[in-house]
Amino acid sequence: MFRAVFYTQWKWARPVVLLGVLIAGYIPVEALRSFSYKSAGEYYIPSLYASISSASTGYQLLALGVAVVVALSAWQADIQRQHVYSLSLPVPRWKFVLLRFGAGAALLGIVALAVGVFGGVAAALAPLPAMLHAYPAGLALRFWLGELIPFGLIFALLASNSRRVRMVVIAVATLVAVDFLLAAFGVTATTEMTHWLWDALYSPSGPLAAFLNRWMLIDV
Repeated sequence: MFRAVFYTQWKWARPVVLLGVLIAGYIPVEALRSFSYKSAGEYYIPSLYASISSASTGYQLLALGVAVVVALSAWQADIQRQHVYSLSLPVPRWKFVLLRFGAGAALLGIVALAVGVFGGVAAALAPLPAMLHAYPAGLALRFWLGELIPFGLIFALLASNSRRVRMVVIAVATLVAVDFLLAAFGVTATTEMTHWLWDALYSPSGPLAAFLNRWMLIDV
């Protein structure tokens, strides 16, 4: 059963997953290509570290983008067909949801594996200074766990009720629009509600706290 569910989700999300694999290979190459391979002296370390720090942002954006698309594709066909396919299967609803989630997590794992493999190969080919080390396995694990956070949030909303999803989207959009209008007309000093929503998501205890720190392929 899992193989069938995984295959259907693979067909829906295949373009994004393959694109994510290609980008996962491009990020470390782009980050390391400006590093001079003639010397690994201290003079080049600051520029190398700055390049790897910028690459961490690319990894975070890639994880967020792939997770959102895979989560949306997991239920898009069922929503369009009014869940006829899922209701026709001889499995309980809760089990089918777990199979969908597991298949999505496996698809995200493909991109995470590509992050580790390409990052490890790129770091192995670069003459890194002695005090810097590559952590492709740790980055791949962190990338996969980071993907699961937005994927799980969107997946849970779509699995519950499409009407509830629309209500949440409309409520958030309305809150942001009203907040910007109040700030534009001087009713409030700043966009306070938007800042509150941002802090709730990205605070150290928020659901997206994993995206606050850098995801470093190369570090001390």
